[in-house]
Amino acid sequence: MSYTELLKNLGFDADPFAKTNADEEEWLERYFIPPPFFNAVYGDLNHPKSSVVFAPRGGGKTAQKRKIELQSSQQPLLCCSYNSFDISGKRLEDIDLSYHLNNVIRRVLVGVLTALQIRGVESIPDQDRHLLYLLTKVHLGKLGQSELKESIDAVKTFGDQAKEWWNKFTGPVGLVLNGLLAKIGFPSTDIQKFESEGGTLGSPTDQLIFLRKIAQNLGYKCIYILVDRVDENAFTNASGSNAFRFIAPLLTDLQVLELDAVSFKFFLWHLLLDDYRKVARPDRVKYYELQWNHEQLQTMLSERLKAHSSGRISSLSQICPVTGKWNIDHLVTLFAQGSPRNVIRICKAIVDQQSELDATAKTLSSNAVDLGFSEIASNMSAELFKDSIIRDLQRTKKCDFTIKHVASAFKISVPAAVNKVRSWEDAGAVISLGTVQEKAGVKPSNHYGAAHWLLAKHLFPDLTIRVFAEKKLFACPGCGRVLIRDWEMKPQTCNHCQAEVLI
Repeated sequence: MSYTELLKNLGFDADPFAKTNADEEEWLERYFIPPPFFNAVYGDLNHPKSSVVFAPRGGGKTAQKRKIELQSSQQPLLCCSYNSFDISGKRLEDIDLSYHLNNVIRRVLVGVLTALQIRGVESIPDQDRHLLYLLTKVHLGKLGQSELKESIDAVKTFGDQAKEWWNKFTGPVGLVLNGLLAKIGFPSTDIQKFESEGGTLGSPTDQLIFLRKIAQNLGYKCIYILVDRVDENAFTNASGSNAFRFIAPLLTDLQVLELDAVSFKFFLWHLLLDDYRKVARPDRVKYYELQWNHEQLQTMLSERLKAHSSGRISSLSQICPVTGKWNIDHLVTLFAQGSPRNVIRICKAIVDQQSELDATAKTLSSNAVDLGFSEIASNMSAELFKDSIIRDLQRTKKCDFTIKHVASAFKISVPAAVNKVRSWEDAGAVISLGTVQEKAGVKPSNHYGAAHWLLAKHLFPDLTIRVFAEKKLFACPGCGRVLIRDWEMKPQTCNHCQAEVLI
C-alpha cells in the first residue's frame, strides 16, 4: 500500500510507470506522441504502400503499431497483426514464404469472416462464397481453440466485438464449421453444395488477393498486416541475423509487398538493419530508422504524466524540485537515449526508491533520484553486458579513452589493448568517437567512449547523478547534441557533426 499511497500523495490517479509494453497500455491514445515518420508509415488508404520501421528494443515500435491498430477501428481499413509465430517442430531453415503467408491468410480470413457476420454476405457472389468456404475449411478446419483465439486477437478492426461473436464457438473449429458459416449468413443449401462440389485453392498469394477482393466488396479500402515481435521467439531472441533470416522470406518478396490494396508494415529490431540493407529496395519499399531526441521524449513523458494525473502534473520537475544544470526531466530523457521504455523504467526506479524512503512524501527527493539512477544503471548494465566487460570498463575509470590509456590501465601491449577494445565495441558497450590529439606533434589516437549512458553512470557509482551530469555532460556548440565524456583530453570533436568542442 505504501507505493499506492505515494502515487496519491504525488498527485497521480494511477501509476504512469506501471507498464513498459505498449500492447498492455490501456490509455495509450491519451498520451501517444507520433514518432518520427508516423504519418509516412501509416500512409494513404487509397494508395497504401508497404514499409519497414527499425528501432532498438523499447524504441516505440509497438506503440506505433498499436496506434495504427486503434485507428483502424475508425477507418475503412481491415487491420490484422502478425506478431506470434508457431515454430513448434520446425527449424529456422523451414521458415519460408508459404509459412508466413499461411499465417497471414488465417488472420485475414478471420477478419473477413467477422466483417461478413457484421455486414452480411449479400454482396458476395456465389462463386466467391464457394472459395470462402474452401478457405475456411483449409485454414480454420483443423484449428484448436487456442490457435483460433490467437487469430481472433490478431484482428484489430473490430475490437472486443469480434471476440464476443467468436467466443460462442467452442472446441475445434472443424466440428462447428458449417454452423459458423450459417451464423454468418451462408444458406445451408449453399454449404451442402460447396461440400459436395469441392474445389481447389490457388497459391497463398492468390488466396490473399481473393481475401482483399472480399474485403473491398464489404467496404474496406485495403488490408494492413502489422508485423512485430520478430525477434522474440526461440530462433531469433538473441540474434539480429537469425531474426532477419526468419522474416526475410516475407520481408524481401517484392511481389507480395507490392500487392495492390494490401500493405505490410514491419516493425523490426534495429539489429536486423545491416542485413536488410544488403537486399533492400528503398525505391520500392521505404524503410525508416525510428529515433527519438530528448525533446520528443520530454513531450511523451509530459503527456503520460498528464494522462495519469487528470492534467495536474505535466513535468517531473513539479514533483521533484531537484536543482542543478540539468533538471530531472532533462536527466531522465537524456539517459533514456532515445528509448521511451527507458524513460518509463528510469522513472519507475526513482518512484520505487521514494516509496521505500518515505511513502508519505509529496515530492520525489534528491536521495530517491540518486538511488533510482544507481539502481537502473546497475540493472540495465547487467542486462545488456557481460560481467567481464563491466569489470573491464570499471577498471578504465573513464567515460572516454584511447587505446594507449587501455594499454596502460591493464598493463598490456597496444595490440592487446586494440583487441580488448574491439571486443567491447562488438558487444555494443563502446563506440568510436573518431580521433583525438593526445600530444602535440604525434599521430592522433583513436578515441572511444561508452555507448550507453547508464553504463557510463554505473562506472562511477560514487558520483550522484547530478554531479555526474555536471562533470560529464556538455552540449555540442555545433549541433546541440549532448555529449557524455570525461573532457580531460582537449580539444575534442563532436562525433555527430565533427565540430570542435572546448570546455
